Amino acid sequence: MAELDAKAKRSGRGAEGHLLEPLILLLTRVGRVLVAILGFTILLSYFGVNIMGFATVLGIGGLAISLAAQDTIADAIAGFIILVDQPFRIGDRIEIQGEGTGGDVVDIGLRTTRIRTRDNRLVIVPNSTISDNQVVNYTFPDPRYRIQTHVGIAYGTDIEMARQLLIDTVRQIEGVLPDKPVDALYVEMGDSAMVFRVRWWIGSYEDTRRMFDRVHTALQ
Repeated sequence: MAELDAKAKRSGRGAEGHLLEPLILLLTRVGRVLVAILGFTILLSYFGVNIMGFATVLGIGGLAISLAAQDTIADAIAGFIILVDQPFRIGDRIEIQGEGTGGDVVDIGLRTTRIRTRDNRLVIVPNSTISDNQVVNYTFPDPRYRIQTHVGIAYGTDIEMARQLLIDTVRQIEGVLPDKPVDALYVEMGDSAMVFRVRWWIGSYEDTRRMFDRVHTALQ
């Protein structure tokens, strides 16, 4: 057990290191550029060159570049926040609400995040788009997931008998977590049937479609 825990910690540190690599690379490059500019300025000053004009040109050039690349800068800032805050990690299954995009995170960069959808399509999402929307993480911190469906029961049927039958049926289905509750709630008096909301827990969001098929088949 201790060996497994040690391996998990090492793998966790490796994952964090992988996420921080782009950030470290960016900071290193920015640091080098700043040092080069400072050194060049000191060199000009040493030879008696007026650096005010150079500073003005540099400032105007920097402003023009920042205006032209404002979307890229916004993506980079959002990527920096994602890398630091870690609302999701590589391997997590997420959904970006408002964009209709969801799947498994395969890469987190400073400008974009790559997501592989359930039908094996790779979607490249700008980080600023992610920061502007609510993100649902189905994997972290707990991959267990509760799903539900609705079942119509004919009027005149004994309510408690129907409720217990629904619960017992779902409990016997492979993939339903045995240590979590199964609920059958009478939620609506429909036009032609009593509507029960049946809820159960599964081990992972990835099994959602498969479990709907099993549960619907069993209840039918």
